[in-house]
Amino acid sequence: MYETALARMRPEKRAALIDAAAREFASRTFEEASLNRIIATCGMSKSSFYHVVDSKDDLFALVVADLAASARRFWTPPAPETFSDGFWDRARSVWVNIARTWPESPELTRLWHIAYANADSPAVRELAGHVEEWVRAVLIVGRGAEAIDADCPLELQTLSVFSLLRTFDERALTLTEDDSAAVDPAEISVHQFRLLTRLLQA
Repeated sequence: MYETALARMRPEKRAALIDAAAREFASRTFEEASLNRIIATCGMSKSSFYHVVDSKDDLFALVVADLAASARRFWTPPAPETFSDGFWDRARSVWVNIARTWPESPELTRLWHIAYANADSPAVRELAGHVEEWVRAVLIVGRGAEAIDADCPLELQTLSVFSLLRTFDERALTLTEDDSAAVDPAEISVHQFRLLTRLLQA
C-alpha cells in the first residue's frame, strides 16, 4: 500500500516531499529530524503524509534511494573492467572527473551530508556497501594488471581505500561549510590522489 500510494502521488508533490525530507535529514541526525517539520515544509496534511509513508525509517530510506539514483544520473561509476588497460592513467582520469563534477551536484552534496550524519542507518550502510563493492572490484582489476601491490591482503586494501575515501568526503563537506577557507579544490584533489597511489602501488 505504501509503494502504491507513493507511486500514485503527483510528481510535483512527490518531489516536494523528497526535497523537504532531504533538507531535514541533511541538516540533522535521524533522531533529531522532525516529521512535523517535513510535513509542514512540503505542505501536506498528516493524514496525506501517512497515507504514502508508513514511518520515519521508510521516509529516510526513500530519500537515500532517491538521492542516490539522482546522483548516479549525474555521475555513474565506470565499470571496473575499464581500468584494466593503463590502470593508473584511467584511475587519474576518473579521479579528475570526480573532483570536477561532484561539487556541481546538489544531490550528491545532500547525500554526503545525510550519509555522514547517519552512518549507522541501514539505508546508508546498504549504500556504503555498494560503494565498497565497487572499490573492491576496481582493486581486483588493478591487482590483476600488476598495478597494485598484490602482496597486501585484498580486504585490507579495500577497507583502507574505502576509509580514505570517506575521510576525503568528510573533509570536503567541512571545507564547503567554511566559506572563509581559502582552498583550491584542484590542489586538494592532486594531494588526495597522491595519497591513494602511495597506499596502493606495487
